[in-house]
Amino acid sequence: MAENAGHAVTLDEVEAHLRQLAPFRQSNPPQWASHDINFGQLRLLFMLSRSGPVSIGQLAAKIGVTPATASELVDRLERRGLVRRLHRTDDRRVVDCELSEDGARLIAEVAGARRQALRRILSVLTPEELGQLDALLVAISQRLVGVAL
Repeated sequence: MAENAGHAVTLDEVEAHLRQLAPFRQSNPPQWASHDINFGQLRLLFMLSRSGPVSIGQLAAKIGVTPATASELVDRLERRGLVRRLHRTDDRRVVDCELSEDGARLIAEVAGARRQALRRILSVLTPEELGQLDALLVAISQRLVGVAL
């Protein structure tokens, strides 16, 4: 356990402190909510933004659903103009999906809003404190490499 002011800090205390930050993140509904999509669909859009074009089968495996479910998710997002389907030239049976321009714009907006909120929260730290936080995040990241959670 880590110590803070002479007592062992528990994970429950850290979690409680993180929850106390929630009111400072964003007071308005998230931007993606106005696009009539749910969190799972937003997650799929972020995944596509990182991976580029991917087949429905690969997409299903990445998000842990059946190909039929992945296809339904893509259908809904395609109807909203956020993704598009592409038939591969080497095998017309394989359908890839990728972000449309509107989908990429939405992901950029959401990422920008998240970045702006994080900057606002972290702006209360001194440069030294920010350096300490960064060092702790690097330590967490390095220790999690190769660990299945």
